[in-house]
Amino acid sequence: MNISWFSRCLLAVCIFVIPAQSVVAKDWGSSSDWGSSSGREQALEELKDYDSAVRRSALARLAETGLNEDVPHMLRLLRDDDFAVRSMAHQAITGLWLRLDNLSAKRLFVKSALAMQNENPQKAIELLDGVIEAEPLFSEAWNKRGDAWLYVGDLDRALADYEVALELNPYHYEVMQSCASIWMERSEARKALNYLSGAMAINPNLEHLIPVIVDLEQRLENDRI
Repeated sequence: MNISWFSRCLLAVCIFVIPAQSVVAKDWGSSSDWGSSSGREQALEELKDYDSAVRRSALARLAETGLNEDVPHMLRLLRDDDFAVRSMAHQAITGLWLRLDNLSAKRLFVKSALAMQNENPQKAIELLDGVIEAEPLFSEAWNKRGDAWLYVGDLDRALADYEVALELNPYHYEVMQSCASIWMERSEARKALNYLSGAMAINPNLEHLIPVIVDLEQRLENDRI
């Protein structure tokens, strides 16, 4: 079963991009505006508010102050009726996942991102090794190192890092897409489909995955004929 074309397509769009204009700057506010009355617990309650502006404000606060245990509550807003809320939910969740309080490790992490932008994956891997040594529970370091291994074509190491990232963060729909791309390269349609279905179950806005999922399902069905 040759499905590498779909894998290449998936790699090209594996990050769910949301138009910048969908969320205006005032929605994010400023941490200086968030007094004790607008703390984390109140923000969690405000995620259920009928007013979409209140829900967006709550997401902004949780991106700054939320905990990993808050992610399931935030994920529900990926199904919100308001497109701007769905857009902001994705950004807030990603922001929470990227948050790193260890400043020295954060500097290494930022430098690794710059190394990848400059098409220097080996340097990025070295930097991310340092991040992982300092903060082994920071799932994004494993995820981004997996991206770097994938960039240089080392699928085994990439998959190993992605699997650790998912152990640390089982809701990470972007890592699931990366895992699917590797299994597609290996012509393992069932495993790829399982990962993509899992990503869609968490984030139904990943509409670019639908044609890939449909093709995989058709190919698996044809194999049974």
